[in-house]
Amino acid sequence: MKRLRKILFCSAGILIAAFLLFSGLTACSADPNRYLVTAQPGQPILEVRETLSVISYNIQARPVLDSCAWKSVRIGERLKEYDLIGLQETFHAHDLLFEKNSVHGEVYFGKRRHFLKLVNSGLAILSRYPIEEVKAEYFEDEGSLENRFGSKGVLMARIRINGSVLDFYTTHLAAGSPGVSGEAREDELRQIAGFIRRNSPSGNAVIINGDFNLTLRSKQKELRNFLAQTGLSNPAKELNCEKKTFIDHIFYRSGSTLKLKPRTWKLLKQEFTVSGKGPLSDHHPLLVEFDLTSEKSRQEEWLPRQDSNLN
Repeated sequence: MKRLRKILFCSAGILIAAFLLFSGLTACSADPNRYLVTAQPGQPILEVRETLSVISYNIQARPVLDSCAWKSVRIGERLKEYDLIGLQETFHAHDLLFEKNSVHGEVYFGKRRHFLKLVNSGLAILSRYPIEEVKAEYFEDEGSLENRFGSKGVLMARIRINGSVLDFYTTHLAAGSPGVSGEAREDELRQIAGFIRRNSPSGNAVIINGDFNLTLRSKQKELRNFLAQTGLSNPAKELNCEKKTFIDHIFYRSGSTLKLKPRTWKLLKQEFTVSGKGPLSDHHPLLVEFDLTSEKSRQEEWLPRQDSNLN
C-alpha cells in the first residue's frame, strides 16, 4: 500500500511538473505586444523643437529588496523636465512614479513572460511627444540563473517629433560575468539588432538606451559589433566622454527627415541624490542632449494651423 501511494505521489508530481513546464513554454510564445500598457502625454509637445533631452535610468525598483515607494515618487518628480526617458528595473511601485510624472506619456512592458516568472521586464518609456506605436519582444537567451526570475527583453515606442518619426528603444541585457552570461548577451544583442531592422526602416531616426551590462573596453567587441550591425553611433565617443567601465549607454542614428547631433553627455549624480539617504538607485541616470534638424516641408505639413481646434 505504501509503495502504491509512493508511485501515485511521484506520478502526480511528474504530471504537475509537466503541466507547469508546458504552460510556461506555451505562455512564452504569446505575443507580448498584447500586454503593453500605453498612455499619451498629458501635455504633448507639438511645436517645433531644436533640442531633445534623453535619459537612460536603471531605477533599482525591485520588490522586497528595495524601498521603492519613497524612491519612485522622487524619481518621478525629478524626471519631469526631460523629454524622452528609458527606464529599467521598474518592477515595483511603478504606479507611484508615473502618478508624479503625468506630463509624460508612457509605455509599460508590465507583463510577465509566464506565471513561473517572478517579475515582468522592468522596462518603461516616458515621452513628452505623441506616441504612435509600441512593440516589445522577450529575449530568447536569458543568461545565468539570476536573470531567469525576470522577463527581460526590448521595448520600442514610435514617437513624432517635428513631424518626423523617431523610434525609441530601451532594454536591459543579462547580468553576470562573461563566463556565465557573455554568450547570452551576444545573443541578446543580435536579437535586438534584428528587432530594430524589422521595425525601423533606414529612413527612421533611432535612439536605443539601457543597461547593457557591457562596457566599451577594447577587449569587449560585442557592443562595437552591435553598432556596426545597426548603423548606430555612440555619442559618448563623439563628445570625448566615453567611460570605459560604464554599462549604461545611449546610442543613436539620424533619419532621412530628422537629424540628430549630440551636444551633451552627462551622468546626473547630484540631481538624483537625496540628502541623508544617498542616490536614488545604484545607477546614475545618463543624460544625452541632441540638437534636432528637421526637413522644413515635413514640419509645415504636420504642424497644426493656428485656427485649428485642438484639445
